Amino acid sequence: MKFEPRSVKYSAALVMAALFLNACSPGPEEEATKATEATTAAEPAAPGKASLSVELAVVEEKAVPLQLSVNGSLAAWQEAVIGSQLNGVRIDSLRAEVGDVVKKGQTLALFDQETVKADLAQARAVVAEAQALYEQAKLNADMIRGITEQGAVSAQERNQVIAAEKSAQARLMSAKALQTQQEIRLRNTTVTAPDNGVISARTATLGAVPNPGQELFRLVRQQRLEWQAEVTAAEMARIREGMTVNVFSDSAALKGTVRTISPVINAQSRVGMVYVDVKDAYSQGLKPGMYLRGEFDLGEQSAVVIPQTSIVERDGFTYAFTLDEKTSQVQRIKLKVNKAQGEFIEVIDGLKPGQKVVKSGVAFLAHGDFVKVIQ
Repeated sequence: MKFEPRSVKYSAALVMAALFLNACSPGPEEEATKATEATTAAEPAAPGKASLSVELAVVEEKAVPLQLSVNGSLAAWQEAVIGSQLNGVRIDSLRAEVGDVVKKGQTLALFDQETVKADLAQARAVVAEAQALYEQAKLNADMIRGITEQGAVSAQERNQVIAAEKSAQARLMSAKALQTQQEIRLRNTTVTAPDNGVISARTATLGAVPNPGQELFRLVRQQRLEWQAEVTAAEMARIREGMTVNVFSDSAALKGTVRTISPVINAQSRVGMVYVDVKDAYSQGLKPGMYLRGEFDLGEQSAVVIPQTSIVERDGFTYAFTLDEKTSQVQRIKLKVNKAQGEFIEVIDGLKPGQKVVKSGVAFLAHGDFVKVIQ
């Protein structure tokens, strides 16, 4: 009778353990559900749903412009140096600044004219005096010639009078030459533009007394600029005079024409110069000294092309997408391309004529995506 409570407690513990184990074990319905899930996972997945509707383009082979791209500097076609031709005369007035567009004969500067005018007046007086002396000497010589024929004077006297006439004539010619020199000096007090153009530099200073030959202004003749392209010997062999050139700056694209080709190659840099006339350069804001890129038009060549919209840049490489028609999946193809030609881009490697590529929307595609083709 004393052990009965302990037996009851032990039996209750066994019942509770059995109930716990039963609860943890899966029932028939749960086992069936797990079996179904395992079977489903083992079966192959159904084909993916199209993620994008695309249009295809055919890889073509067509004639494209053949161009040579090089760099070079912009320079003045010709620069005129306008200098002083006077000595000891100060600059009295300046009438042109850097950047001014001037016409041939337009006044750029004036020198003080008072001293030059005084020198000219003195030269004219000397001419007048020499003219009078010459006329008197000529009258004497004409008279002595008549008397000599009659035997009234000796030959020695005759020779002296004729010599005096010639001396007076020489003094008159010398005086006239000095007068002309002073007239030229007076004209040179007005500094004018030798041609149409634009003032590119000014070193003249108001009140200065420049030396003869000292530069006062520098003029870009006719506002005409040229692009001096730097090309190798191999590239130069493909360029001809009169060839069309496109010159590009940050703000403009201009047409140019090859004017001439340098006859030598620089021994240090191993490049030669091709001189290209660039029209309307100043009106387009271009300036001498600018370093620009240009393209020579070398004709046409056959090339494999695709639309520019068919390529995508990723990780520094260029790709296009082709289509596997059996699975409707796109395949990413790595390309090697050249520069764009209008709406097309030249493909050097990666595609062949006749293949089809996705025409647009390639930025939203990934390798293996399912797509729907539309016409």
